Amino acid sequence: MSGLDPYQYIVVEQQYSHKLKVIVLQAENVTKGALGDLLDTPDPYVELFIPTAPESRKRTQHIDNNINPEWNENFEFILDPNQDNVLELTLMDANYVMDETLGSASYNISKLRVGQTELVSFLIGKATNVYLELSVEVCSAMDLRFSLALCDKEKLYRQRRRDRVMLGIKKLLNMEKPCFLPSSPREVPVVAVVGSGGGFRAMVGFSGVMKALYESGVLDCATYVAGLSGSTWYMSTLYSHPEFPQKGPEQINQELMKSVSSNPLRLLLPQHITNYVQALWSKKAGGQPVTFTDIFGMLIGETLIPARMDIKLSELQEKINEAQSPLPLFTCLHVKPDVSELMFADWVEFSPYEIGMAKYGTFMPPDLFGSKFFMGTVVKKYEENPLHFLMGVWGSAFSILFNRVLGVKDVSSGSTMEEELEQIKPEHIVGVDSQDDEEPRKAGVEDDHQHAEASWIQRMVTSLFSDSTLFNTREGRAGKVHNFMLGLNLNASIPFSPFTEIPSPNSPDEEVDAVTDPDEFDRIYEPLDVKSKKIHIVDSGLTFNLPYPLILRPQRGVDLIISFDFSARPSDSSPPFKELLLAEKWARMNKLPFPKIDPKVFDREGMKECYIFKPKKGDKNCPTVIHFVLVNIDFRKFKAPGRHVCSIGALKCKRMRSRNTFTQRPPLEFHVRLKKRKNLLTLTSLMILKLHTPLSTSSIPTRLILSCMTSWSLTLSTT
Repeated sequence: MSGLDPYQYIVVEQQYSHKLKVIVLQAENVTKGALGDLLDTPDPYVELFIPTAPESRKRTQHIDNNINPEWNENFEFILDPNQDNVLELTLMDANYVMDETLGSASYNISKLRVGQTELVSFLIGKATNVYLELSVEVCSAMDLRFSLALCDKEKLYRQRRRDRVMLGIKKLLNMEKPCFLPSSPREVPVVAVVGSGGGFRAMVGFSGVMKALYESGVLDCATYVAGLSGSTWYMSTLYSHPEFPQKGPEQINQELMKSVSSNPLRLLLPQHITNYVQALWSKKAGGQPVTFTDIFGMLIGETLIPARMDIKLSELQEKINEAQSPLPLFTCLHVKPDVSELMFADWVEFSPYEIGMAKYGTFMPPDLFGSKFFMGTVVKKYEENPLHFLMGVWGSAFSILFNRVLGVKDVSSGSTMEEELEQIKPEHIVGVDSQDDEEPRKAGVEDDHQHAEASWIQRMVTSLFSDSTLFNTREGRAGKVHNFMLGLNLNASIPFSPFTEIPSPNSPDEEVDAVTDPDEFDRIYEPLDVKSKKIHIVDSGLTFNLPYPLILRPQRGVDLIISFDFSARPSDSSPPFKELLLAEKWARMNKLPFPKIDPKVFDREGMKECYIFKPKKGDKNCPTVIHFVLVNIDFRKFKAPGRHVCSIGALKCKRMRSRNTFTQRPPLEFHVRLKKRKNLLTLTSLMILKLHTPLSTSSIPTRLILSCMTSWSLTLSTT
């Protein structure tokens, strides 16, 4: 089975497009008519239009006062050879007020043979001739990669990373049971660290997690780090830092803490607004779609990476080119108009090497994401999107944070950001029209002053772009890019695993109990619309809040998943497995191995900082999951491993108990007190470090990695 190429299981039908090359040579006897020629000499130019082409309209420069102009301009069109393609030529006269049409003609491109070059004369009116040179060739080089297999760069990275992970495991576990240490790279397990969404709370919490994993040496044993929404903001900040990984998370976290503690209204200073408007106008003028996510991404970037606003995702390759750090994986969702994300969503994965959708086996280099595609070929390439744009997409659900700052969305003073997100989550649907059915809420007194100061931003940007949907509609809240699967022949969904049959929604074994909604994942087997010119992309947390689909790809072969869930819960006594149960259901519906999540473990064992879910005996390729939840247990008693905070008296201990607000009242407000953020960072660090020191009776991360190594060694011995 190891020699099997997963590509042969793909149902995306790869078809070659045709490239039409057009050279507009010259025109003879250009006339505006007898009367028109007496008044003015024409300033002619030629317009070319092919309705079936994705980049359908092109034109030459105009030539002043010339009845026999020579252009010699080259143009290219990407065409579907299975369609009836007709070239429409229009001869125009350039004027100051309104250009004048002098005449038109058409040519059926099917007359041309591949490899043939033909000189074609178009008769315009009775006297004018326009000469074009036409040729057709097959586009044999595809810009999309069609395969379920990992890309070559990731394969090379994994080979290099295995050597480093083997050294990291030996260093971490050498004092435990040396007989179970890997003796060769083949025996090294694949470990993935996973961070959930949750806005700024998840970002700050994940910063504490990465600090603890780095200091404990566990991060040296990981091959992947996957994030969603708020966790991706921290990953972006960490991996884009010029001194990472030479400088560890602790020092970078100090810089991050200063950034997020500043007043958000500084982002609305005139110099910042000017930069935002210029960037948005340039993008829109170039033919790319613009939504509020673009603005949100710039605001997030100015907050977290202000000195690195020009950095691109592909530039993060230098942080992993020698496998010196775990490979970062980011995610968002492709969603359909007027369909809830709970029912249908395609997971889009981002890495410094590639961007794509494993469901369809289509991937591209990061610098091509957002460009115009047709049948797998780029027809118009744009500059690579900056990292801050992707940060806005990955965490777009929390654009409500900046809607507050901009005075766009009025909210009641008693609601938190998380509560508002939960209210829009079931209905966060991308609409096809510009109408918004949501009724505005009454503004609280505390928001009135801020609204008066900031709402002019909305009016200014809306007037500049003539788009009232930019701020106020569901469509405006979603990111929008050109559809890179436009024109492909798509027959059915693709299973993530190349060794299983394509699932059918009617199969009786696919019935899985609902976790939160009876319609959840009801339409995940539906394919993407390959006729749509643009697609909408949104925060992955709108379907479920853990990025397991990235890690569960069988091609990555992950053996151990260390999962951190920063999702909000009503209280510490609330069951912490909702997102994990959704991930399990999604995995089972996609025929992917996943350990059984027993929610009753919470009733049996109570609230703990981490839970362990192991595969059943005989389960093949099923990972072990160590699931950490956000809960304040030992942080009430310890400020660091071995450092007790209650020794100075019961009063202080009582105060520490009263600070159990990380899940009851999550610090999601954009400008919360610095002390709460430091407490949250310390809490998440302590959750890991205290399990790796004599503070506890057992070293859980060490013991679990050792357990994984043991099972891995036993598996190898039987093969």
